[in-house]
Amino acid sequence: MLDVHAPHERTHSWSDFFIHIATIVIGLLIAVGLEQTVEHFHHRHQAREGFTLLRREVDANRVSLQYDEKVLAFSEREQHANLGVLQRLSNHKLQPDDRLIFIRPYWDLDSSAWRVVHESAAATYIPHDLMAVYDHIEESQRTVNDDLRASNNELQRAAAVLNTERTDDSEEADRIQKSTYRDSATPEELLSMTPETFDAEMARFSGQQDLLRLTPAQIDRLEQGFQQAITDDHRLHRWYVALGNTYEDELAKRPKP
Repeated sequence: MLDVHAPHERTHSWSDFFIHIATIVIGLLIAVGLEQTVEHFHHRHQAREGFTLLRREVDANRVSLQYDEKVLAFSEREQHANLGVLQRLSNHKLQPDDRLIFIRPYWDLDSSAWRVVHESAAATYIPHDLMAVYDHIEESQRTVNDDLRASNNELQRAAAVLNTERTDDSEEADRIQKSTYRDSATPEELLSMTPETFDAEMARFSGQQDLLRLTPAQIDRLEQGFQQAITDDHRLHRWYVALGNTYEDELAKRPKP
């Protein structure tokens, strides 16, 4: 026969039930709150790191832009000198030290930090107006890089008649331009160069030239190439000014330390 015993604990009341539910809810709210607090500080850390990367990249690109601007001024001067050499060549008045300089070194404006910030979603936590400036900077830098590369490749193709060993392949021409930069000077060193020193450096990379063997058609092709380079330089100058203004806008919007 089964024995039936009275319960050792009293039967739970509705009050106990609601207290138990309230305890669970409060525990969940505390857990969610802690998780959100951790995420908040994590996002702040992401934003701080992302902003630091972007700021350093812009500072480095500002130096590269100053370098490219100075090269651009030197380059336009050289293109006009090249046209003078070709005119003397056509008139059979070539001077002993006449030569054509067609190397125009440059340094790509970097956007790797911008890509890292977007891929890590850190851009979401950087103030919208500031991130909009960085997005505009990246777009402008990409346009400048593409335009500069295309202009240099076109100049290399025009100058290919000067050296049969020089290829008109765009990738090779791009490699020549960049290697010239690394072999000749750093941006800081170039910023202190005189036009004469720069000309001597670029003449060294332009190779040996036998201008007297050029045909009238080749001379015409070179003239067109150098005239196009001058036009390209004017367009690039406008891009450089606009990008420089954007860099200054970014500097003005940086959070104060």
